[in-house]
Amino acid sequence: MVNYFFAPLYFVSIGLRANFSTNFDLVLVIILIVVASVGKITGATLGAWISKMPPREALAVGFGMNARCDGSAHCIDSLQYQIIDQRVFVALVITAFVTTIIASPIMQYLMLSTHKKAN
Repeated sequence: MVNYFFAPLYFVSIGLRANFSTNFDLVLVIILIVVASVGKITGATLGAWISKMPPREALAVGFGMNARCDGSAHCIDSLQYQIIDQRVFVALVITAFVTTIIASPIMQYLMLSTHKKAN
């Protein structure tokens, strides 16, 4: 009950306090997307590759892990306790959105190419 009802309400109530149009910083968003993506994709891809997964499939695993945004609760708490400002919060939310959106088409492309080669 808490995870499916109260937690989303908590996130929405805090998130609605941020003004996305006023606090949007394109440079910060680009930096966060690049740093977050390179770190997650590289780490997960290397882990999959080391475990003997084919390179394209390992890269698909990397992009799949890139879509994971496990720090969302911490970002909300950091905003609420004023550890980060709204500009950083907005950039983190947009980064989470972009990395989630790009994962599926890239993974489909990588896996489609892998399956075509297998047939």
